Amino acid sequence: MDPSASLSAPYAIRKMIKDGDYSGPTKGFVPGFTQCNVIILPQREAYDFFNFCQRNPETCKLLIPPTDPGCFRADELGKEIDIRHHIPKYQIFKDGQQAQKCQQIEQLWRDDLVTFFFASYLSFDYLLNQYGIASHSVNPTTPLPLYISNIPCNPVGKYTATQVLAMRALSKPDLIKTIQAATLSRLPFAMPLHFGTPQEVGIDDISKPNFGEPLTFSHNHLPVFWGSSLTAQLAITKAAPEFCIMNCPHHLLVTDIQDLELAVHK
Repeated sequence: MDPSASLSAPYAIRKMIKDGDYSGPTKGFVPGFTQCNVIILPQREAYDFFNFCQRNPETCKLLIPPTDPGCFRADELGKEIDIRHHIPKYQIFKDGQQAQKCQQIEQLWRDDLVTFFFASYLSFDYLLNQYGIASHSVNPTTPLPLYISNIPCNPVGKYTATQVLAMRALSKPDLIKTIQAATLSRLPFAMPLHFGTPQEVGIDDISKPNFGEPLTFSHNHLPVFWGSSLTAQLAITKAAPEFCIMNCPHHLLVTDIQDLELAVHK
């Protein structure tokens, strides 16, 4: 299905997903509404992982507190959200290795599972568009390029990683406007972590991102880097818990929260 299809409400998209009518990427759906990545862990893993997120807010920003064990609802994020059904595609990990992908996880649900909801860079993309700074992605399903940097996270127990950074290319005037927008908003992943020389953060070749496709840009643009919640997923992969569920890349949970509301209130 074309992401530009005229669906007027996040609830309608979630219904389509639950009914099995859509299982693709969510970028481009209902611009202006917040989307988030999801990580689901057993309760015995949740405490250290939560502390890891708290100690690394630049890349592991949570939209809301983790759920209680066994709770599959997320009423703070939207009408009747059911984590077991409202993500287009899930990936299941066992001991750090991907075991399967599926479109709903009701049959895998356990009473000890705790869900974490992570902010996405898409919200800041929307705000930048309001400032007249267009996304470089022509195709709405094309994500920003992501790079594993040399910037260490603060470790907690077995959870550790280096920061994963998302890159946008900006002219100097647009970079100034971007920093102004970030300063005035409270959006996660709004303030850049680095700009200029990629090698200073351990990125030897920006034409070879670790995830996503490279961006081509003119000589009068600078590579600018932001934190990415993929850092949390990298920490999970390294820690190798016995069981974990995540959304597949680019298959996010579409919430009822408006990005501009998030920019002001969160």
